[in-house]
Amino acid sequence: MGRIVLLYLFQFARRVLQSITPQPREESYSTYSEETEGRMSVASILMIVGLSFYILGGLGYYAKVHCWDQLTDVQKGVVVQAMIANEQAL
Repeated sequence: MGRIVLLYLFQFARRVLQSITPQPREESYSTYSEETEGRMSVASILMIVGLSFYILGGLGYYAKVHCWDQLTDVQKGVVVQAMIANEQAL
């Protein structure tokens, strides 16, 4: 089920990106490809940034559920005090 959802999501993203990015005309394709060789398009940069935020959000959620929620109130207080002391030291 998840694989199908990801497949449709990627197809949708590809179609949106194809509609946003300008398509070169056939007669100027050789000069266009020479000018853009080695450069990243805006769409690829946005996709990398979006996937990075998605991965960081997933890691944060995992840490909250599997680490922070397992701590007792006393342990959470110790962690918060250590973070406050570290911030003041900086």
